[in-house]
Amino acid sequence: METKTTTIKGLAIDVVVIETMHTDAAGIILWYVATISIRERKTGIEQHVRRTRVPGSGQELARAVQRMGVRALDHLVA
Repeated sequence: METKTTTIKGLAIDVVVIETMHTDAAGIILWYVATISIRERKTGIEQHVRRTRVPGSGQELARAVQRMGVRALDHLVA
């Protein structure tokens, strides 16, 4: 089982993407889950925003946040 944590730092918040994946010996994905959280920098309070099971979607969201900023999260939080 492999867990990968990506943190995108912003001015007031951090976006934390935690991806957990398990593969078999042949490299086939058995299961995948990504959790997206928003952590306030001042208080450290972490708010769970979304959980997804679509492989690669966590990294896709991380790239979108790096490219567009917090506007990429508007459809998740609303």
